[in-house]
Amino acid sequence: MQKYIKNFKVSFLNDANSYLIVNEISKKAILIDGGYNANLILNYLINNNLDLTDIFITHFHHDHIVGLDYISIQTNANIHIHEYDFEYLFDVNVNGTQNGQKVDFTNQKISFKVFDKNLKLTINDFLINVIHKGGHSKGTTFYEVDNQYLFVGDTLFIDGFGYHKKLFSDAVNHPLKNMFDKTCNDEIFFESIKSIGNEFSEHLIYPGHWKEGFKIKEIIANNNHPFNKLK
Repeated sequence: MQKYIKNFKVSFLNDANSYLIVNEISKKAILIDGGYNANLILNYLINNNLDLTDIFITHFHHDHIVGLDYISIQTNANIHIHEYDFEYLFDVNVNGTQNGQKVDFTNQKISFKVFDKNLKLTINDFLINVIHKGGHSKGTTFYEVDNQYLFVGDTLFIDGFGYHKKLFSDAVNHPLKNMFDKTCNDEIFFESIKSIGNEFSEHLIYPGHWKEGFKIKEIIANNNHPFNKLK
């Protein structure tokens, strides 16, 4: 097995997923998201003699970014994020600071690769298509790896959809309402979900929470999944 995906979950955050994608030949790796998993990920890198070169963020929400500043500082890994979400890494109201976490993306040791368009990259012998989708957040980005794996953040899950603006329409006092009102676009959100079925039907899907490595056909086979009600 020359390449593999190692998953780290955070059980107290709805099984939030961090994905370490490893090339065993070169002993180099990339990371997609990584909230609240810094020590586990760093220990795994050390114990397996791996060099983390790049970190890709699907969206700015704290359960996907807390600790990535520390990981980047310790490994010198570049952090890739869409420009629409970049500013929120420094917003203490949403970046995890509001929950008492120590977050510091202002550290000058961190190298950011901020993008504003779709990209095709080759890193550590992985082919990475950077596909900006928006919706869940303004900068939500899918990452397609080696034309067979699709990392979709908090858009589509095995049993449902990610948070979006409509969910909070009547929840006046919900702590997430203001953020989703400002940064989520429901129309784009649902279009991004439909695009998974239309464009990536044979890919293995790796979402931001819960089960990973499934195909869209598993969702289509579930009559109770809201995906099957989209028009």
